[in-house]
Amino acid sequence: MKKSKKFLILLLSPLLFFYACNNTQSNIEKVTNSGKTTTINGKGEKDTISYKCIGCEENIKTLELFDKVISEANSLTKNSLNYPLSFLPKSIDLTVIKEDSLYYFENNKKIDNVILVIAKYSYIAKNSYGNELEGEALNSFYIKDKKVSDLADKIKLKNLSFDDKYISRVLDVYGDNSEFIEFTPTIEKSIIVKSSLGCVDEGSSFLIIFENDEEINLTSWNDFNCEGYSYFRWFNQAQLDKLKTMRIKYLYINSRGESVMVNVPKNQSDYFQQLIELFK
Repeated sequence: MKKSKKFLILLLSPLLFFYACNNTQSNIEKVTNSGKTTTINGKGEKDTISYKCIGCEENIKTLELFDKVISEANSLTKNSLNYPLSFLPKSIDLTVIKEDSLYYFENNKKIDNVILVIAKYSYIAKNSYGNELEGEALNSFYIKDKKVSDLADKIKLKNLSFDDKYISRVLDVYGDNSEFIEFTPTIEKSIIVKSSLGCVDEGSSFLIIFENDEEINLTSWNDFNCEGYSYFRWFNQAQLDKLKTMRIKYLYINSRGESVMVNVPKNQSDYFQQLIELFK
């Protein structure tokens, strides 16, 4: 009887050890929807912060991938600051969504194994005046095949449509150093352009530059303002003929001797073609 017990213990010991190791590993690798995580501050030092997440448990299966998500959110936030070295992370809220209906703009092929991450990061950092203040940054990015992937400019967007009294999507394009141009058409066939120029005057020049380097030039009619808004009349027939057949490459605005030029992402290069089609 004693020999039988000893034999049974010897037989079960490797199994128990294997189970214990596997169970420990499972606990280590489990990603939860809230807790603490380690990140890097502006000085390159480790900081522990709290996080909350919608969809992490369901869509992020390993700590390795979760660490990549935290690292990318950290990098996007820090690099957007005036003084990145002053970055002190406080907490992060994540939303992780599995994307099942994304297609490439160029060939309309389905994109598989993609999740979208939306990250709201709370932090302390110095502003442009050197004062240390609390702030929040909202960023989004894609993970494809367990790697951070630059898909934002490659994904086919929803076609333009009339949405009640508005057009469903503006042409919102960002450049370097916080430069931007936002083109907003209205159902009444008028054009509003907001830019990072700040102060703009009557007679501001707005250029739409096509992939073949042809261009359309519009001139604003509104009074001087320091809110960055310029107003333009609708396109004439010759301009419409160009817009409906050619894709765009750049947007450019000039006022009072200052200018902004932005490169239009490939997946928005057909914006005006869709817009003109919408008004047929």
